[in-house]
Amino acid sequence: MFAALLALGAVFLAFLPVLHHAWTFVASRRTIALLVALILIVGVGAVVLVTSAASNPVYLVPIAGITFGLRIVSPFLLYRRIQDRFEASRWWDWLRWLAAGGFLGFAAILAYHLVLLDAGGGASQVAILSEQVAMALGASLLIVRAGLRVRPRETTEAWPIWGSAVLLALAFVVVLPYVVPAFEVVYAVSGLIGWSIGTAAAVRDV
Repeated sequence: MFAALLALGAVFLAFLPVLHHAWTFVASRRTIALLVALILIVGVGAVVLVTSAASNPVYLVPIAGITFGLRIVSPFLLYRRIQDRFEASRWWDWLRWLAAGGFLGFAAILAYHLVLLDAGGGASQVAILSEQVAMALGASLLIVRAGLRVRPRETTEAWPIWGSAVLLALAFVVVLPYVVPAFEVVYAVSGLIGWSIGTAAAVRDV
């Protein structure tokens, strides 16, 4: 239910700029009503998708595949974003090593988690949750960048898209792995690969 609420909020935030534009510039109430109906339909569809995935792992296979790809590429994109933002800073050399150490730490957490899973145990839930939240931020960055390439880069209106991407990433990267333990190994392996790629990118630039 929590994942479904996150998905519903993500849909609302994604449509918020369009709804605001229509409310400001479109005089037809019928058009606004149709837009609201579309938001509700998409929101209900997102809730049904999440709840179906939670109740039956078969429905989670497509989501798991997309999440697997996001978890592999997100750390690299997150590092590039950090590089674009701070490369001109005099503290960049230290920040680069800090990023490499953090990425390596997350990879080590997942490697240790996989070892304990193989032995029938489990790693610290706080450590795993911290890795998932960091991965969710990286995944949301990928979603936002992909979305902003389709539309003009309006910085002042980008926050609803960013918020929508963060909520979607939290729903599928953080919440659902706890609901469907069958994909726990898949998420751990993909995260290990992703953080290792991010670490290699940071070390290579050093």
